[in-house]
Amino acid sequence: MFLSGELFVCSDDVVVASGDDLNGLAVGAQLAAALGGPLLLPHPQLAAEIGRLKPLHVHLIGDVEVLIPPETDVTRHDLEGAVELARTTLGVTEVVQLPAVPDASTVIETVDAIAAADRVVTPGSPSTTATTADAVIDPSQVVAGLASPTEAPAVWLVDAAEPGTILMAAGSGHVVGAQVLAFDATNILGFPAVGSALEGRPGEQVRFIGTAAATDSWEMRLLLSGKQLPGGGYRILGDDTPNRYVAFYGHPSTAALGVLGEQGPQATLDRMAPFLTDYQADGHRTIPTFEILASVASAVAGDGDYSSETAIDTLLPWIDLAEEQGAYVILDLQPGRDYFPTQAKMYEELLLRPHVGLALDPEWRLKPDQVHLEQVGRVDAAEVNTVVHWLADLVRDNGLPQKMLIVHQFREFMIQDRETLESRPELQMVIQMDGQGPIPTKDTTWAALTAGTEDNHWRWGWKNFFDEDSPTPTPEHTMGKQPVPVFVSYQ
Repeated sequence: MFLSGELFVCSDDVVVASGDDLNGLAVGAQLAAALGGPLLLPHPQLAAEIGRLKPLHVHLIGDVEVLIPPETDVTRHDLEGAVELARTTLGVTEVVQLPAVPDASTVIETVDAIAAADRVVTPGSPSTTATTADAVIDPSQVVAGLASPTEAPAVWLVDAAEPGTILMAAGSGHVVGAQVLAFDATNILGFPAVGSALEGRPGEQVRFIGTAAATDSWEMRLLLSGKQLPGGGYRILGDDTPNRYVAFYGHPSTAALGVLGEQGPQATLDRMAPFLTDYQADGHRTIPTFEILASVASAVAGDGDYSSETAIDTLLPWIDLAEEQGAYVILDLQPGRDYFPTQAKMYEELLLRPHVGLALDPEWRLKPDQVHLEQVGRVDAAEVNTVVHWLADLVRDNGLPQKMLIVHQFREFMIQDRETLESRPELQMVIQMDGQGPIPTKDTTWAALTAGTEDNHWRWGWKNFFDEDSPTPTPEHTMGKQPVPVFVSYQ
């Protein structure tokens, strides 16, 4: 009723349909759009609204009764008659057959036909027995079916669990050129195509119809922003197709710290290409990744933390190219005596980019009286959790896609109280086993670190060394690990 009151000062034609018959709603929405009038449902204020609109004609579809002003012409249509009136009004010949019992195609085909105005739809059988209770509507099919880019001046978003509201919105919204898209309130980020359809559209052109959506939620703000991850979507590990991130590790300024520094950004991607193909063999989508040392453990104290922080200007060419080429970036921290959260905040400017994540390397986390290479470092889970919440808040507050947060580990003590590591929906934590050496030794370490973690929130990563491993594990060996690595880097 509120749409009629907002959109129509008056109307020559008003369509009234029963709310418990989706076939009737589909046909009614189509007729209302063709006639340029509102579609109304039974309501205590229905008679008053019809009186306000002062129509010349009221069209009744289905088993509905309403008080009509005596001077108003009233026509009761069966479904076939309502379809025919819509067809002749539009001057079209194409008729699309719908199923007798409504399903997702009933909603999708009707909305599309209303938007195109070049065809009409008709239920498979003009029966009033196919009620909403009989309908089998898969919300995911509705979302996917309506998620098409549009040049319409306005977009109306409706929960896919409300097919009747979708049809109502399509019928009435056509008068102002509004295109209807659906979202799944139980899985807002599960349909990247909806975000793609909304990309670049100002917020004032998007409106929610029906049950109030949590428009201030991180998920909905992200959907409306159009920001997606390399490979598409909003979640690090993907939805329909699982993602695996394949990375070259190192520092842009030197070849001594890893393969990434042996060539420039584009040449690194070119060199990585065969690995991306190899790591698709088990059905994963591979995402090319730069794992860049943002801070490097130092033998000298420098500013006192035994860590050399890389200037942002040095990192930008790599981050910019990654964005252009659909690659992900991990900024790796070796903090020395500094605090992981302190160093992470130094790179906030870069972490605001949708395709940039973070890695913490406890091997190079020193106590106040320690120096590098005399022991393997460690970090308390509490310090990692501080990073978790800071980074997750950054993602949430800025409407960014989920970020990857890696914590390196090749000794059990490197992450103290690991079982207390916390999770946030804005992040996907990965613990990477990054030890080097003979394959049997690495496999033994992997088995020890991953044992009993099946129910933990983090996933697992693996590192291969070109020179230090003996021999370098093949992609087949790496993909054969259990649990299956979602992040594989080369140093």
